[in-house]
Parts: sequence; structure tokens; C-alpha cells
Amino acid sequence: MPEPTPTISARRAFSNVHVIDLVGELASQAEAALFLTYQKASSDGAKVIILNFHHLVYKNSTGIKLLVMLLARCRAAGQRLFATEMSDDFQNIFQVAQLEQGISLYRSEAEALQAAHEVLSGTSTLAPAASVGPSRAAVKKRSTNNWATPVNRLKVDEIPAGAKALNVHGRRLFGPLQGFGQLWLKTYQIELCDCELTPHKVIEVWKQTVPRLKPPTKRFYPSSMGITPNELVLIDAQTPGGPISTGVMVLYAGPESFTLMTPAGHPEAGWVTFSSYLKDHSAVAQVQVMARAGDPLYELAFRFVGSKLQDDVWTYVLTALAEQLGTTGKIKKHATLLDAKLQWDRASNLWYNAQLRTLLRRPIGFLRRLAQRSDGR
Repeated sequence: MPEPTPTISARRAFSNVHVIDLVGELASQAEAALFLTYQKASSDGAKVIILNFHHLVYKNSTGIKLLVMLLARCRAAGQRLFATEMSDDFQNIFQVAQLEQGISLYRSEAEALQAAHEVLSGTSTLAPAASVGPSRAAVKKRSTNNWATPVNRLKVDEIPAGAKALNVHGRRLFGPLQGFGQLWLKTYQIELCDCELTPHKVIEVWKQTVPRLKPPTKRFYPSSMGITPNELVLIDAQTPGGPISTGVMVLYAGPESFTLMTPAGHPEAGWVTFSSYLKDHSAVAQVQVMARAGDPLYELAFRFVGSKLQDDVWTYVLTALAEQLGTTGKIKKHATLLDAKLQWDRASNLWYNAQLRTLLRRPIGFLRRLAQRSDGR
């Protein structure tokens, strides 16, 4: 069944304020229309952009990436981005994905327009609706859906055999807005030669075989619940900088894609989406990473060697997936720099650096044991 075509249009509310109405599904098909509409509003002098979600249907995690891309353009142009008329479900998604820290939410278009007026006149006092958060009923509903529910801090309830389970428990989730480095969108694809494969089958196998689709220097440890919303995937790896123990949380899990989100201290702050779709009657498997380096040290590492290592990891994963499916394909990759600026207000993320904490765990543990022995004499 073909995907419904989204309808996106802009209207000028008053001087320097434009409202973009979103109708249909906020998925990849909406990208061209969204940015064309935004460009027209910008050309007309918009300093505040208000997204109206009243008639929007949210299908999968592609939409949150489009919103971050739009936010990056607004910030580069010195514009403010607001959102309004959101259901509790949408507020839930914004909260768990940490988007409300960059896009101000308002209950009604009237409130958003008032806030825009106050921002432009320098008298802003209206608090965004995001501060109240989604209702309990919305959280309960979402717990049976494809999206994770909001969490304050991650909790490791189960440690799979062999996992170190470091630098995950008690950590907050960090999305692209909470990272330090340049914001990149990196896409890795493999067009599978077996024409009988469907996107549903590809994702089904991918979810089931996550621990096996790994380079020799990495270990992935999903929980016993597998790739389902709010579940954790613990990670232990060897890198040129030494060992690192970290993990990710399942943000979204649907029949044709799933998305993982990083905690504080992970090398990157953002999302990794694994998806599949049909192209010329053949299934394509795709990994898409939207993220910033987590802190200044990780940013340096990515610029010198980390980016190449990341390419190698996802090339390995896609090749291993094709083998698991009994087929082959050619890897394609593409990288887009969405925001070249460093977020210096996030330099303190270095405190959570999972690699440093993994490296220091042994000597600190040794010193503690030594001190305990000394006290016992």
C-alpha cells in the first residue's frame, strides 16, 4: 500500500511569525515539503516558526529526525522554533526523545502566538506546555505501543551473562540536542539481492540477531525482552583508546524499523535507526545515525579516527545481516553535516565519559581494596 502524501503549508500569523500546518504523516516523504515550506517562510522574514501538530499522524521515528534537522536550520538562522496543538502521545514522544529542550511546546496556537509576540518584543513570560509533561493516561497508553515511555534515569534490572553493565544505570538519556560535537546524519545502506525478502522479514531477523551482528571487538547484550521499547542493550567494546562499557535504550520498535537512544557518557549523543524498505522490488536494509560526539574528548577522537571506525562497524553489521538473511549486497554510505557548531555549554558532559570511567574502574577499585586492607590492620 503506498504511503499517504503529507500536506505541509505555511501561513503568516503576523510580522516575523509563521505557522506551519502539518497534515498527514511526519515520515521521510515529508522531508522535501517541510523544508521547502520552511524556506519560503524564512524568505518572508520569519523569526519565529510555529509547528501546528493538530492534524498530524506520527508513524515512526523518522519524524523526530526531521524535527532536529529543522531545529538546526532555525538555530543557524537565529530563529526560534515552537510546536503546538500536540496530543498527549506527541508530548510523550518529545519528552522521551529529549526534544522539548530545544523546541518549546504550547498547548494551543493562541498561546504559541502570544509567546512568539513576547519573544519578539523582549517580554517573554509564558511557560511552554512541555513543563507539565504528558498525563498518566498517555504514559499508560504508550507503554503498549511502539514508543518508549519517558524515563528520568535508566535502570539496569537485568544483567545478561558476560556483560559488565557499566555507565548505564542511573544515567539520563542524551539525544542530539544534548551532545557536544558537530551534528551529523550518517546513512549506511545495503540493497539485498534476494527479491523475496520483505522489509518486515528483514527487521524481524535484525531484531532477533542483534548480538550476532557485531565486529569481533564489540559485544551487544540485549535484555531477555529483546528489542522492545524501554529495554536496554548493553555494550562492551575494545577501541584504540581502550575498553569501553556503555549501552543504549530502545526508543522505538516497529515492524519496519527500530531506534536506539544513547545515555550520558556514550561516545555519541543521539539516535541510531535500523530500518528496511522496498526499492525497485528489492529490500534495502539501512542504518541511520543522527548524533553529536558526547563531549570534547569524543569529538577529538571522532575527527582523528572514530568516524572511520564507525563506518567500519556499520559496514560490518550490514554485511553480517545480509549473510544472516542468506544473501549479499553492496554497501552505500552518505554523511551530511547538519550543524558545524560545537555546543560548548555541553563541555561538562566530559564528567560522564564512559571510556574514561571504564579505564579508571580497575585502578580505582584496586586503590579502594588497598585502603580497606590498610584500615583492617
